[in-house]
Amino acid sequence: MKARTCPHCDYQYSRVEYLKLQFAKFSFSEWNCRNCKQNITFSFKRRALIALFNGLWFFLFYYLKSHLEMTLLIWIVFLLVFILGLCFLITFEGFKKVDN
Repeated sequence: MKARTCPHCDYQYSRVEYLKLQFAKFSFSEWNCRNCKQNITFSFKRRALIALFNGLWFFLFYYLKSHLEMTLLIWIVFLLVFILGLCFLITFEGFKKVDN
């Protein structure tokens, strides 16, 4: 299964479009595909794997933070890179068909 792809029509959402949907809707809600209007939801298995990678990303930054001398500028850059990394990892999630 390709990331961000409708299981009905194979329409692939762009990263930006997907992030807009992700932050505009409840995480486990259903929605209609923009292309074919069929109901889709998130793949729980894939979401759990992405959550694991997000946790590893967090611990990497936590480890680096404890070993660097942090100034305000480094904190700001650190935070921006962390948030951008999380957004990037989120876009690897996938959809599945809604079970009726």
